[in-house]
Amino acid sequence: MKRKYATIIGAVLIVTITCLTLVFTLNGVGNGSKTLTLVENGKSDYVIIVPESSWGRASSTAEGAEFYSANDLQKYIENMTGVTIPVMKDSEVPIAEDEKVISVGMTNREGVRYTVDRDSIGEDGYTIKTVGNSVYIAGGRPRGTGYAVYDFLENYFGCKFYSSTLITWPSYETLTLEEIEDNTFVPEFTVRMLNGNSYTNSEFGAGGTASKANSQYGLNAVYGDRMTFAYRSGDWRFVHTINHLADIDPDYNYGETYECPECNTAYDSEDYIPGTTTRWSNAGDGVLCPTCGNATFKDFILHQYNASGIDVSGYIDQSNEPSGHVRFQPCLTGLNPFTGRNIYDEVVEGSLRWLRESAEAGHVNDRLISVSQHDASWQYGGCECASCKAMENLTGSAAGNWIWLCNQVAEAVKDDYPQIMVNTISYLYTIEAPVNIKAADNVSVFLCTNDYCAAHPWNECGVSLRYVSASDMTKRVSEWQEVCDHLYGYDYYRSMGDDRWIYPIQYQIYYNYKWYHDLGFEGVYSYMLTEQDNFCGLNVYLAGKMMWNPDMTFEEYQALIDDYCFAAYGPGGDSISEIIKLYHERSSENCWSMCTTNYFDILPPSAELKYEYMDGEITNIYAEIDTSFVDKVQSLFNDAFTKAETTEQIEAIEKEYINFCYYKLRDLHDIMTNGYYMLDPDFDMTAEEINTEIYNTADKLIELLVKYNIDEIGYDAKDDSSHSIDLSNAADFDRMQLPENW
Repeated sequence: MKRKYATIIGAVLIVTITCLTLVFTLNGVGNGSKTLTLVENGKSDYVIIVPESSWGRASSTAEGAEFYSANDLQKYIENMTGVTIPVMKDSEVPIAEDEKVISVGMTNREGVRYTVDRDSIGEDGYTIKTVGNSVYIAGGRPRGTGYAVYDFLENYFGCKFYSSTLITWPSYETLTLEEIEDNTFVPEFTVRMLNGNSYTNSEFGAGGTASKANSQYGLNAVYGDRMTFAYRSGDWRFVHTINHLADIDPDYNYGETYECPECNTAYDSEDYIPGTTTRWSNAGDGVLCPTCGNATFKDFILHQYNASGIDVSGYIDQSNEPSGHVRFQPCLTGLNPFTGRNIYDEVVEGSLRWLRESAEAGHVNDRLISVSQHDASWQYGGCECASCKAMENLTGSAAGNWIWLCNQVAEAVKDDYPQIMVNTISYLYTIEAPVNIKAADNVSVFLCTNDYCAAHPWNECGVSLRYVSASDMTKRVSEWQEVCDHLYGYDYYRSMGDDRWIYPIQYQIYYNYKWYHDLGFEGVYSYMLTEQDNFCGLNVYLAGKMMWNPDMTFEEYQALIDDYCFAAYGPGGDSISEIIKLYHERSSENCWSMCTTNYFDILPPSAELKYEYMDGEITNIYAEIDTSFVDKVQSLFNDAFTKAETTEQIEAIEKEYINFCYYKLRDLHDIMTNGYYMLDPDFDMTAEEINTEIYNTADKLIELLVKYNIDEIGYDAKDDSSHSIDLSNAADFDRMQLPENW
């Protein structure tokens, strides 16, 4: 098999290399007893066939998914060889024992030339096999064939789909394929949700299908459509649904304004309370109107609802939410203050209504419906009424109320909607598993990890900020397994405070998903940063790979990292791989403050505390900085920049350099925190040289932030505040005045 090598980064960039014959296989498939020559001497004897029923159908349908997947297969074979193999209807090509076809989907060859156990492959699995001179690619409906085509291209021919704009493929003069007796693959995670901006539509393939994710609103063009959560028209939600299901606050939106009932001054919810770093949306009930000083924020809220004729005063009193928001967790066992009816009856009715509306809208892939608590980061408890507290006491956890509520919905929907799983979350105040209650068989639970240290695998560190009793992740999982048979991981692979802080999670993704797999989890949602920097593209790629195949070895996983780095960062990609390893070595010694949202009150990981004594007492606590880590990383970045060959590669490296500059400033700059300790860099430089390095690093950081339109830096989780710097006039930035909290 002779080949050349082509790489596409954004637009088409072709680099040709002559290589030796390679054979790509999946899971050891391909016994080498026969070789099929698909393309030779600039031509092919093959045709690609699809079911006649798929011709011209939309890609979101099960039939259309097979048609579009076949066209992608045609496109990439053409990219690799320069030869266009025609795509034809199966009815146009006579069935023959010696036929040379690449059959894609449920064609008329199925049951005649090959067989597929469709019950076993489900919706996302597939079978690939060769019979005689032909290749048969048959996936489950609606999505399996698309996944099969992309696995076929990757595992047999070496195409790589790192993102929608970073795609590589070899270039072959002769395209051959070893005989495949039977390659059947069924993903073990049935729910694969991927948050990230790396896989969307592009000229080169359907990003959602290439990523193998099957259930996330942020991904486009999943051939066969995503596996969806049922939803009411125009309001797709997969989490935080309770207020919407029960219509507790039908007019709620994130663009609220609050009006003072005394002086009629209006305040936007996203504006800061004058003289503070707190937004109005996070105001406590005792905050006074800054204009007249005669009304509290709770008066604002009561005024807002009284104006609409709704009395929520009794409802507010049921919750320990300090402000007057209706965004706290509602009473689950009592009455809706708006209607006077049982809330659980309304939630059941709302769920049935959503399922009905979703079906009427043609959403044939609905598989779940969310019945889950409202998202309120400042709210750590549920309803305080007597009946809710009684249920909580009976089950030993506030989560017991939610399992009880989900069971009511599950019973109501199971007969008419047997394909639907009622889903809820173990999150914030429901983190601990209940007792004395069992989830129905059609109820599933996401175990959220937002309060856990992400610097280490979940089962190793297990630091929970708010809930010490749930800090042992292995114990938490085992307790939830006693309650529910269908668990999913809801992974927070993102900084909850400072998006510019170095955030090494690449190897945690590997170990965590292996752990989920070994524990029998049925799904994963990877919720991570979607920025341009912090290796976000790599992280999304790795998460997708592990969701699809958690059985891979560490060596295979490391190869994914190395290959991505070469494709994205160029010939210096090996240096970027080493930087990632250094980041992780450092995180093994320190949590990088990823297990706390108080990012301001921490030392850089390269700092070591020192003490000075006078007359037997401590007079100063400071930290000496170990410069070896910074020097090593800087040297590796220098190497990567030097070897970069294209503008795209330089820019990709620069985006990762942003976080290192930010970290380096923390190491360089003297910081006094609460008057308690001081960072004292132990560089072999004069004070003037240190200051020069600080300024140069700050200038470079701001240059890159402006270049890539990244306008927020700092500690936006400290005291629920957003500490950012306006970079619109970066040319006038006074580098002697570093941003707040540096």
